[in-house]
Formats: sequence, C-alpha cells, structure tokens
Amino acid sequence: MIRLLLISRSLGPGGAEAQLAELVKHIDKSRFEVTVVTYYSGGRHFERVQALPNVRLVSMDKKGRWDLLGFFLRLRKVFRETRPQIVCAYSGANEMAFLYGKLFRAKTVLSIRSSFMNPDKYDWLHNLFQKMGRYLSHHCSLTISNSQAGKEEYAKVGYCADKIIVIRNGFDSNLYRAERTLGSGLRTEWGASADTIVIGQIGRIDPMKDHPTFLRAAAVLAKERENVRFVCVGGRGEESYRAELEALANELGLQNRLVWAGVQTNMPAVYNAFDISTTTSAFGEGVPNALGEAMCCEVPTVTTDVGDAAYLRGDEKWVVPIADVEGIVAKWRTLLAMTPQEREEIGKASRQRILAEFTPEQLTQKTEKVYVELVSGK
Repeated sequence: MIRLLLISRSLGPGGAEAQLAELVKHIDKSRFEVTVVTYYSGGRHFERVQALPNVRLVSMDKKGRWDLLGFFLRLRKVFRETRPQIVCAYSGANEMAFLYGKLFRAKTVLSIRSSFMNPDKYDWLHNLFQKMGRYLSHHCSLTISNSQAGKEEYAKVGYCADKIIVIRNGFDSNLYRAERTLGSGLRTEWGASADTIVIGQIGRIDPMKDHPTFLRAAAVLAKERENVRFVCVGGRGEESYRAELEALANELGLQNRLVWAGVQTNMPAVYNAFDISTTTSAFGEGVPNALGEAMCCEVPTVTTDVGDAAYLRGDEKWVVPIADVEGIVAKWRTLLAMTPQEREEIGKASRQRILAEFTPEQLTQKTEKVYVELVSGK
C-alpha cells in the first residue's frame, strides 16, 4: 500500500480544495493509505473529507501567518507518524510539501492551479512564493497542473517544463445537477420573481476575477431590460478592494439591481438559482471550477478566454476576450432572445461536455497512475 499525504492550507470554498476532496473521495483506499493535512481547520470541504472512511484528516490549527514554530513542530510530528512515500501539495502548500517531503525522503508533487498570475496585483509575499516555486519545480519529483495554459505560462517564467504534467479537474455530476427547485429559496432571498432573469458570477473578491467587467456589463444590460437581476457570490476579499467595487456598482447605477451574496454553503442551490452564469476572470485561472460546476447544473454559461476556460466550455460561441464588456453583453442578449427551451438545450449540452472529459473518475485514474509510477520509479 502506498502511503500518500496531501497537504493544503485549508479545505475552504476554493477550486483546489474541491478537487482535493474529489480525489480523496474516489481514490482506491485498498492501494493508498491517505492522510490529508491542512494548516487551518474548517471550511466547506473539511467536514466532507472528515466523513470519508479510511482517510485521516489532521489540522495543524495554525493561528496566523506568523505562527511558525508550533506549526513546524506539529507538522513534523504528523510526518513522523505517517512516513509518507508521496507528498502532494494543494492550495498554497507547495513550499511545505517540498520541505517536509525532502526531509522525510518522499516523492514530492507540487501543484499548479492557475495560469499567469499578474504580480502587480499582489503583495511581496505572494510574489516571493512565486519566485520560490521556480526553484522548487526543478528539484521536486513532479508538478501537476490542472490546465495546459498553466503548464505553458509557468514554463515561460522559469518553471521546469519537463516535470509538469496536466491532469484536468473532475466535477461531481451527482452533486451538481439541474434541479431548479433547489434555487427557489435563494431567488426569493435575492428579490427575483418567477419571470426575473438572474445572471450570476461566482468568485471571491479578488482582482483576478475582474468584477469591474461584470459590473460594467451588468450596467449596460440593466438599462435595456427591467427584469434582470445580477448576483455576485464569493468571499469578501480585501476590504479596500471590495469598497472600490461597491463604489463602482453605485456609480453605474446598480444599487437596486445587484446583490452581493457573499459566501454560500449550498453551491448546487446557487447554480440552480441562476438563469445564466458568467465567468469574467482576467488572469490566473487554470480550469475555473465555477464554470464547470455551472455546466454540470445545465446552466447556460458565458466565459472570458482565460486559462483553459475555452477548452472547458467546449463551444467558442460562448467565449469572449478578456475584459470585453460589449462581448459579454452581446452573449447575454443572444441567450435572452432564446426561448427557455432553447436555453435548456444549451445547458444540457454543457453537462454532456463535463461528462465526456471532466469527471472525478478520470481525475482519479490519471492521478493514481502517476503516483504508482513515482513509487515504482517508472
């Protein structure tokens, strides 16, 4: 049996955390002894992983960014107990996976979950980690990227291209499915009647998600149609940036047409409350989970051409250039000119796209194969 340790900063609402949970759920427990380590307790996927049989979940209960000594000692204790043969990093944990993997003579697998990350949008610490990643990528056993765009972008900035492989995300089509009654309560909460069109965006308040483009597109359509409401779902992010977005929304006249819904715990209900889902990210995405999950729920989707979003969407008709406000509005107009039945057919085709190439079973089979080959030295 292969001793596998997966490490992540948290099991919160992010896409990387969701993919970790999917892998751990489906991995063959007769072949892998699985330990999951997080820096922090709680989060959307924490209890989900905790409830899985034959999976050990351990939180380091880190108190903050500078709680280092106790964190290092607790993490060393877990490694001593498990003696992993493979250490695989997820959200924000590449450095710890590499350091402790090397200390305990394990195969180290790093993670790329994004494409190009604009360094001008983030602080010095984030950029320092990016530079460290270049070095680590040349000395780890392997780096797994969830997108071809991520592999290419990171290779351009000095990551070891020969050690990067692509394994795409898998989406739980049993959890994410079309069941519109699930979203009825949220629609009421958002002030949307039966004949209101709800256009939603999923994503934490972060520059990479490019909320300004969504807001500007919403302002254009709001002037044309009275029966449309816009909803932004996701974490609050930096207070100063959120304040900028709220000021922009007010300046655009969206006060009574826009809902800042914050973090939602029942994401299948969120997608089923939408009539159209929109991804406006400007950079940084590998494979946008929000796009794949909406497609699973048979919601018509529009996306910018960021990362592997166009490949995931599988239909260029619904893909627009980054920051193209008019392009997004044009796609919305096209969808709204259709009958509900025509939009339903678009949603059904989207789900079939996910079932063809982006299932948890495909994710797991490819990942298991890589792990086995690492241990066997192939």
